[in-house]
Amino acid sequence: MDFTLSEEHQMLLDTVDKIGRDFPREYYVEHAKTQTFPQEQWDALGQAGILGVNTPEEYGGSGMGMLALVLVQERLAEHGVAPLFFVVNQGIAVPSISRHGTDEQKQRWLPAIASGEKRCCFAITEPNAGTNTFKITTTGREEGDHFMLNGSKLFISGINDANQVLVVARTDDGEPGQKARLTLFVVDTDSEGLTWDRMDTMLLNAEGQFFVYFDDVKVPKENVLGEVGGGVNVLFDALNPERMIVAAGSIGGGRHVLNRGTEYANEREIFNGPIGAYQGLQHPMAEAKALLECGSLMVQKAAALQDSGHHAKVVGDIANMGKLVGTDAAFKAADAALQCFGGYGFCESYDMVSHFIGARLGKVAPINREMTLNYIGEFILGLPKSY
Repeated sequence: MDFTLSEEHQMLLDTVDKIGRDFPREYYVEHAKTQTFPQEQWDALGQAGILGVNTPEEYGGSGMGMLALVLVQERLAEHGVAPLFFVVNQGIAVPSISRHGTDEQKQRWLPAIASGEKRCCFAITEPNAGTNTFKITTTGREEGDHFMLNGSKLFISGINDANQVLVVARTDDGEPGQKARLTLFVVDTDSEGLTWDRMDTMLLNAEGQFFVYFDDVKVPKENVLGEVGGGVNVLFDALNPERMIVAAGSIGGGRHVLNRGTEYANEREIFNGPIGAYQGLQHPMAEAKALLECGSLMVQKAAALQDSGHHAKVVGDIANMGKLVGTDAAFKAADAALQCFGGYGFCESYDMVSHFIGARLGKVAPINREMTLNYIGEFILGLPKSY
């Protein structure tokens, strides 16, 4: 078992580091505050081939796989500039289309995603369903050569900057007590009847969150991804990459904020010597560091298992545990680093509270901590279902 990076992976990270320096945290924060897409950074990622790192070579990518994508997201987050689109575009859309799309669908969407020409977001969450996807009420009604989508979604990331949105809808008759038959549709964001409103969140992300509305949105049958009613199979294949990319971003973000705290604690003096010598500050940061590295190893293991073709359950077990450890570690890191700054940490110019809020989000989305523990208890430990 070799834990050293391959030469190819190291070259990839060297490129990421350069882009991180060219478009630093200050660049990203400015776009987040103005809610404008960081197009220059995205173009640089595309020109360097990074946006296609997990897209198969025959569809315009480099075919380096999930491990490469995890490493990229983790490193970008270390610079404080990880795009949220990496979760929904590279993390969900690319694996879903690659595994379940027809050849025509792959040719139509994957090369444009790999080049950065197009972006795809993801719409699953609904106001009255939450974590229970089978309670969604957005419907896809078959009518001749197309489906008509009706319903609403919320917390949809970046749809205003996307060309397509991968929509989860039910394609059954909606009888009470009937388990939803889910289907995935790739919908053009300029479709008639598709609208959205920005949500008022406290997240400092360039990609906003949106309420999304479907009012008789016409979707051609050739835009169905996978089988009609077989959307669960597509979702299961998409969820493992999502867990990994979210965890990688959290872990990299944890390193970023911990580095900020460590630098400040080494310089700030109150009594005798730097405050970093105080065990009350030092030990929480040391614990966070250890947990961040544990989480990183788990996520890389999950990615390596996926790349080597292991069963989704095997990958999912490690991905879920890695997501739990990684997001918990990121929050510990943000909390410990913020404590070092004292009151200064709450000044906007220090850009610390934004990391704290972002890290806390990892315990809630895209899957909350409690449901992750439920998965571990039921499907890994073999304990009775608790909900």
